[in-house]
This record gives sequence, C-alpha cells and structure tokens, in this order.
Amino acid sequence: MLSRLLIFATLTIPALPIEARTYFAKKRTHGGSSHKELEQQASLYNQTLAERSERPICSPVTVAREGQVNIIYLHCSDEALARDGEGVKISENFSVPDGIARRYNFWRRIYSIWGIDHYVMHVSEYPEVVIAALDGTQMPDRVSPQSRESIIKRVAKTQRTRFQNLLLSMHRQRHNETAFTPAMLRISRQMQHISDPNKYSIAARSLRLQRGQRDFIATGLSIAPKYLPAIERDFIEQGIPVEISRLAFVESSFNLKAVSKVGASGVYQIMPATGRQYLKIDGRVDERNDPIKAAKAACKLLKLNYRLTGNWPLAITAYNHGVGGIRRAVHTVNSNDIVALINRYNGKAFGFASKNFYASFLGILATLKDADRLFPNVQSPDPLVFETIKITRPTSIRALSTKHNLNLLKLAELNPDLSRSVARGYAPLPIGFVLKIPAQKRRDSDGKINNRQVPNS
Repeated sequence: MLSRLLIFATLTIPALPIEARTYFAKKRTHGGSSHKELEQQASLYNQTLAERSERPICSPVTVAREGQVNIIYLHCSDEALARDGEGVKISENFSVPDGIARRYNFWRRIYSIWGIDHYVMHVSEYPEVVIAALDGTQMPDRVSPQSRESIIKRVAKTQRTRFQNLLLSMHRQRHNETAFTPAMLRISRQMQHISDPNKYSIAARSLRLQRGQRDFIATGLSIAPKYLPAIERDFIEQGIPVEISRLAFVESSFNLKAVSKVGASGVYQIMPATGRQYLKIDGRVDERNDPIKAAKAACKLLKLNYRLTGNWPLAITAYNHGVGGIRRAVHTVNSNDIVALINRYNGKAFGFASKNFYASFLGILATLKDADRLFPNVQSPDPLVFETIKITRPTSIRALSTKHNLNLLKLAELNPDLSRSVARGYAPLPIGFVLKIPAQKRRDSDGKINNRQVPNS
C-alpha cells in the first residue's frame, strides 16, 4: 500500500527474459572471459584471506577495480555465517525469529556498514546472499551524484552478466559440486543453508542492487530527536510499542521532504487516500509532512492493523502491504506467523518490499540501538519546544509573525505541513489549523495558545 522511498529505492536489474538453460546456451561463447575475470577475483580474495587471521566477523575484501569503482566481496567466517542464522532479542518487545535472521542481518548491514556510494549486488529471493558490492567512494569529489550512479550502473551491468553466467554454470554442475572452481565455491558457501536444488538458477534470474543506507540513517539521526519525544508520547498513549515509531527510518530515513513516485509523503510515507482518513490534506495544508501529526495517523493505522491481524509483525508488514493483503496471505498459508508468510506466501503483490519490510524494521531497531557506536560523529539536536495556536479567524502567518514578533522562518520550520504560499504569508492560514509557535507565554485574539513543552525522553 505504501511506497518505499529510500530503503527500497534500488537500481533494479531486469530479470532474465528467457529460461536459464536457453540463456546459458546463447551466452556460452562469452562465458569464458567472464569466468576468467571472476576466477582472478576469487584468487585475490583467497590470497587475502590466507594472509589475514580469521576472526568471527564479516569483513570486506577488495578484489578488483574497474575504472573508478572497486569490486568488494564480503567475507564472513564460519562462525559469523552460523550466527547470522540465529535469532536475537533486540528490545523488550521485539526479537528476531530464526527464520528471518539472515534477512535481518542483511538489512542491518545495509543500514550500518554500506554507505551512499556502495551498491550491494545480492539475490532478491535470498537477500542474505551478497554476491559483491560496488564501491564508488574513491571517485573524486568533483564527480556529481548522478554521474557516480551512472558509472556504478555501467560496472554493475558488466558484473551482473559475469555472475549470471557463473551461477548458471553452477546450476549445470550442481550434482558435482566437487568440480566447482574457487569463484563458484565462494558463492556456494554462502548458499549452503538453502535446500532448493534450483537455487543457483534462481539466483541467476534474481540478481538485484541495493544502495547502502548508512549516510541516510546518519542524516535522519541528526533530525529525528527533534520530534521523537512527542511522537513517542503518542505511541505510548495509543498502547503501541514505542519501537514502532522508528518505522519513519524504514520509510524515509526521517527525511522531512520525502515524496515517493506514487504520492506517499512525509517521514511515515503516508499515501493520500490513507492520509485523508486521519489528517487534513488540501491545497494549503498537508499534515502528512508534519512528523508529529503524521505519527498520530500512523498510530491509528497501526492500531487498526493490529486489531485485524492479531500481532505486531503482521501489523507492521500490513503498513507496507495493506491489511487486506496480509489477511489474504494469512488465510492462504493458514498461519499468522510472519516467517510462514515470508517463506510460503507467493501472492503476486507480495513482492520483495513486502517480504523484507519486517526484517528491515528489525534491522533499523538494531542499528538505532547501537547508534552511539555506529554514528559517533552525528550531532543530536534538542527536542522541539513549542506552543500551539488554533486558528479561529482569517489571518496569515506573516501577520501573526509581525504582530507578535515571531520569526517567519522559524514558524515555517515548526510547521512543515503548510504549503509554500501559506508558509510565506501569501495565503491565509486555514480556520481550525493548529499552528506551532516558539514556546512563550502569550495569549492573543487570533487564537488560543496552549503551553506545550515536549518532554525529554
């Protein structure tokens, strides 16, 4: 139902247009050089591992450079690979089930390790299988963001073809894995937990790029503390676990100006039809763009989802997929367990974003829980302290700012739900609108001022 803005804003690589064996047969003449490149990368990868002491972690290994882009393999020790499949408790209310632990760890790394100039090539059907990462961090500063993306996409296209051919070769040789080359063995090691006999063919058809989110999360952490105390209070008052307020990071990385291609807006990425049920949306005001007001709408929607689905993992997934779709999924698989839905439900609309939404939410929780260590240089702003005026007669924000010596830019900052014309004072404030103003003790004839200081938490 809701569109992903950042977390699922990926460079989508089209699926193979024809059946795997036919594709392989047509590409066989080009497979040799592709395999040679990957075997050279695997050789350097193995050499690097042999020269370093094994540690129970996952760490990057640079194996090649194509133009201005480094090719990185992520190496996980045997212990780390095993640990990735184990559930973990994140908070009082949320734990990671074993069945989606690997998905969770994929997203945890997307949020905490990989940055804006990293594009991770992985398998959409098995998100935890990271084939390679494309690293554009070494490009000169003068290269524009658009050019960086274009350069990385060109390299990704070449790498995709190479890995497709390799995976299809693995599929052909799947009954004799003792004959696998070093490049094949590296990938098969990551997929040893997958029992599907066609897993290599499936992987070849579902390679996908995911952009790193670390920088977006860091930016969100420099904004969110302004609003979270007030937002958390609303979640608590509605009886919703406060951790779920962090869906704003999944939806938009707490980007106040987030707007999706399908019309979702604000930090909680609320669609227009949903927003009109709970908020004021017209030509002068769009309350979806006020994080505090949008949070109230998100609370109501989540509470409804919980009532109709019976548990928070499904209610959270319904925030993305729609509660009707989740109820159909529950009926189809005869289970209200989130792991069962992810593994067994194949509804046409239940795609990558929906299947990974809950795991990405858990990944955000883990990342934010460890934010002080992961983002030590992010400056946390103070919570907003404000009062409110309910507009009871026609007036403009400019008239109010002049009459009461209020800074117009500060008023616009406190009220991001106002349209540009209203925020600049060219159009009147709507009657009944609740306007935030800097904290002060004043009452006036334009409306009633309610002292409201947002508490620290």
